Amino acid sequence: MHRPPAGEAIAVDETGLSFGIVEPYRLKTLYRPIFARRGEMLAPVALSAEVTIEQGGRPAADAFSWMDADERTWLCWVGRRLAIRNLDHVGCEDPAFDLLLELSADTEEPCLEADALLAEAEAAGIAQTRVCLDLSEFAGAGAFGLLTRGLEAKGCSFALDLAAASNSCGAGGPATAPALVRIPPAWTRRIVGAVDLLRVLRLLVSTLRQRGALVQIEGIEDAAQLRAAVAAGADRLAGDYLAAPALAGTDFDDSPRAFAKLIGAHSNVVPLSA
Repeated sequence: MHRPPAGEAIAVDETGLSFGIVEPYRLKTLYRPIFARRGEMLAPVALSAEVTIEQGGRPAADAFSWMDADERTWLCWVGRRLAIRNLDHVGCEDPAFDLLLELSADTEEPCLEADALLAEAEAAGIAQTRVCLDLSEFAGAGAFGLLTRGLEAKGCSFALDLAAASNSCGAGGPATAPALVRIPPAWTRRIVGAVDLLRVLRLLVSTLRQRGALVQIEGIEDAAQLRAAVAAGADRLAGDYLAAPALAGTDFDDSPRAFAKLIGAHSNVVPLSA
């Protein structure tokens, strides 16, 4: 794989979309919609991003499997910048969504990388307040406090997954409190179908919300998981059942979804609270 200089790694096509050039591949942005509760509706309010790899115009899904660590780190570096540059090119009338972006563990200088990403957002005309960086991989690291204080000073929020939030709880006061706590797909699959775990989840969500964090339940694959997530009081929801990831620039349905329709007309409807 030929790795170009940083300044040559990203190009722009005739529609204004940015893509990565890492020969023999082209890197593009996939966005997954994140939904929030609006009364009896679910509305897309944010996006999470990942990079997809193509070769000769076709997906090269197995490319990551044989890349070495340096190559994967480089692709993640390019992917984060593509996610920011393409944020306002989501295919709908008013693509003013927030962006949840993961800062991966292989980032050697996380503070410098966070600053660079926020500078990238500013250069693209995107308010830094629209960017939420997932710092889960750094929750136990020495740079964590410095990272969170730097983001706070610039008005950028941060997220942690459930395990990282538990480990960092109380480790530095208000500056270390995440704006968003993510419950990843593996946890969602474990919890749904286990009555005892569902009770624990409800208590956990209530506690996190009392501390000022939004709770996002991910990996929702069917109506049962959606009902459980909403019953637990989740603020944000994501998963293929609600919407699959889509390439930046393709048509995007940003209309609110009726909760009753998603779970089926004959299901027991769980009331949504504001």
